[in-house]
Amino acid sequence: MTDGDKTLCIAVGCERGKVARKHFGDCPEFHVYKVHADGTYQFITTKQNLSPEEKQHADPNKLKGVLGELSGCEVVVSGLLSPNFIRMRDTKPVQPVVTSITDIDALLHAITATFDQVFALVTARRRGERPQTIPVLE
Repeated sequence: MTDGDKTLCIAVGCERGKVARKHFGDCPEFHVYKVHADGTYQFITTKQNLSPEEKQHADPNKLKGVLGELSGCEVVVSGLLSPNFIRMRDTKPVQPVVTSITDIDALLHAITATFDQVFALVTARRRGERPQTIPVLE
């Protein structure tokens, strides 16, 4: 696979134009991007969080609802680690990433700087593996 073929679809949990310092399922919206190995990225869409309210903290139905809204995304990024991110890491084909970066452009630059690491985790998930790593971008 050439670098030109390496692309990731990434959903970023956002609030008021910034990366939200919230659990992913509590973010009011998600910005979806295509990120390429050559360091370029493009905005695809904004999706409102229409997932059901939690009946209890870390409700698996909330995780299912959020991931259902983001079909096609292979990486999800949030400002806080949550129990559902741990569940996602262990059971889902989607790679969670946590960040303390609130500026979206700075976050996307951090993702392109660690693209090979994140792409390797996604590739393992595509093969059915469940790597125990949740990258933290700072």
